[in-house]
Amino acid sequence: MSRTLSTYANRVAKEFFVLDSAGGFGRRLGERHCLPVSKKGELPDVLAQSSDATVWIVANSRWAESLLQAVSAYVLFRQRRVTFGDLLMLQPVARLGLLPPLHSRFRRIVGAMPEYRMLPHDQLAEVLCSENKSDLFIGGIVDRLGGTITLARGDLMAVTVPLSIFQTQGPCRPDFSRFGVDDYGATLRFGAYEASSHGVLYRLDPAYRRRAQQQRIAEERGFGPSLRRLRILRRLSRGDFPGISSKTIARIERGETGKPQGKTMENLAKALGVMPAEIETY
Repeated sequence: MSRTLSTYANRVAKEFFVLDSAGGFGRRLGERHCLPVSKKGELPDVLAQSSDATVWIVANSRWAESLLQAVSAYVLFRQRRVTFGDLLMLQPVARLGLLPPLHSRFRRIVGAMPEYRMLPHDQLAEVLCSENKSDLFIGGIVDRLGGTITLARGDLMAVTVPLSIFQTQGPCRPDFSRFGVDDYGATLRFGAYEASSHGVLYRLDPAYRRRAQQQRIAEERGFGPSLRRLRILRRLSRGDFPGISSKTIARIERGETGKPQGKTMENLAKALGVMPAEIETY
């Protein structure tokens, strides 16, 4: 057993198996998250360590055929059908004929088509390791003939939406031939036109919508949100508080500081026309 596999055997199972001779993408993910595979001869041993929860990340198209050969040999040896988890291709497959057998062995495949567009690799690695990766997009492919776009979330789950949900009125219109993903999965770009991942998921995913509403309710509790609501109710700007800068007011409203005390609290209450203890009741 190689040193990499021997080291792996003594660790908790990794989420990602990265097939990359140069090892660059594995370094971006970090050893806490991935098992790097740099030699094709390691594949038979690595397959024995995988599960249906494994995400295989193939750095270049040459690895795809080697992986398929190793998987087919493994299944033949075991004499039973095995699903090897998900497959994320950082480059499209060299031959489209590889796709049908790959689909028979992997639950989901992302990035295999030449038209697929994905996050830059540094952003992609960060999204894959993030706690909220299912709320971000890592890539997608536009079907202009069918009028849809299929987007992959950070957990590799796919969502297909009609292109018609993207606003086509006004001076800036989406150019679906220039699709890309940016801002660590938070922004979809169609040329100069931008759409937020939040807007897409909020509209189409009930589970995401419930989480977003719960988060909004949680964020609206506390002194900062109460101050913001009362300030708007009184029709005051952030610059209308003598002795307190607008930047400080913004930080208080965002919850970046503790609850104001002393003279600051007195100035807030005076400008708002309430007693200090009343501010948090709004």
